[in-house]
Amino acid sequence: MVKLVILLSPLDTEQVNPNVSYNDMLMQLEAIPTVRRKAVSTTWGGPAGIPFDAIIELYFDHRLALEEALTTPEGTRAGQTVLAFAPNAVIFFADVMEESFDSSDLAPGEMA
Repeated sequence: MVKLVILLSPLDTEQVNPNVSYNDMLMQLEAIPTVRRKAVSTTWGGPAGIPFDAIIELYFDHRLALEEALTTPEGTRAGQTVLAFAPNAVIFFADVMEESFDSSDLAPGEMA
């Protein structure tokens, strides 16, 4: 799998374009063809502060699927919406390798 990652800085979320809402942007991203999964994270802390307010990840089966999806009318429209909403957003692509671990031996309430 591969993913498209959008990092929204505090500047992006504070100086919002009045013509584009956060939810509109998320809905346009969801409309991109061949998106397999979307994850949206709101950040709340870190050892050196928080350089980003939100992290948006869109997952695709492979690089070609991502590249083709971004050139569709829906992909183009979503990209324009992201840049209108968050002109300072950091956008990049990454390969994904995930592992799941059995958490059956954790104490109640303990997180993996």
